[in-house]
Amino acid sequence: MAPKKNETAIVQSKDNIANQLRALADGIENGQISRYEITHASDGRIAFMADSSDGQQRIISEEHSLIGLHRNTTEHIIKLSRDQRLKTVQDLTKQGMSQSEIARRTMVSQKTISNDLKSLSKNKYGGPDE
Repeated sequence: MAPKKNETAIVQSKDNIANQLRALADGIENGQISRYEITHASDGRIAFMADSSDGQQRIISEEHSLIGLHRNTTEHIIKLSRDQRLKTVQDLTKQGMSQSEIARRTMVSQKTISNDLKSLSKNKYGGPDE
């Protein structure tokens, strides 16, 4: 008997998660990953975050499966200069992201994001300080 569509999606999701865990383990063993985080929320959302060993890159992969819907996103992040980060902070704030979400995506602390937002609000043009 063939699996139903929903069962097939769940199996594919589990296979994908297992593959991501294998890749994460390989990266840790090879010294390519210095810091990682895995979260599993009560709504079924699973997130993997891994930083490169030099601290200059981050990958965030999130997977969420619902009946009839499977969403998988991967973000590749590079640590930015201060001026580049200010522009990114400004853009992500306009998208409605929280300071914690922005910090995660810019590889700095929430306090740094708070300071960046203060700096941006002081600049009448809303861009990076000159």
